[in-house]
Amino acid sequence: MPATYDSRDIAAYIAQQCRDQGIAYNNTKIQKLLYCAYGILLAKSGERICDEYPRVWDYGPVFPKVFKYIYKGNDIAQYSNRIRDSKLDNDQLLKVVDQTIATFGQYRATQLSAWTHKKGSPWYRAVNGDNANEAAGLYGFIPDDFIRDYFCERVLPYVERQERWRWSARRDP
Repeated sequence: MPATYDSRDIAAYIAQQCRDQGIAYNNTKIQKLLYCAYGILLAKSGERICDEYPRVWDYGPVFPKVFKYIYKGNDIAQYSNRIRDSKLDNDQLLKVVDQTIATFGQYRATQLSAWTHKKGSPWYRAVNGDNANEAAGLYGFIPDDFIRDYFCERVLPYVERQERWRWSARRDP
């Protein structure tokens, strides 16, 4: 599945799902959920979820097109129904986004933002550099290999444990 979706289409689907599930969202939370979905899909399949790369901003990874749309006072949930209307074409994408919301939707935007800043995170490495890479600095791109490696090593095991727990909780009477 190549990254053919506009980041705003993915963000719209995330916001629609949050709204349907009664999960409060704002620009920061949408950014972090989109970043998590981006990282999870990248770790699972090596594919990007959207056409835009996350950038290093003060409050963590940001997708600028999504940020600008919301910042102008628009409700991102109203941007489009492209993802909802094409469910049969992107089953893996839907599963990743739904899994992302189920796992990370419970956290506040500030918690998600703080998590993205932790030492060793892709955002942290892009800001500060590491032994092999120069720092990108604010507004630079966060390299996909930073994201993929971090999510493979540290995030996917957590997501999969949460998924198994949710599955077993549904089966118990």
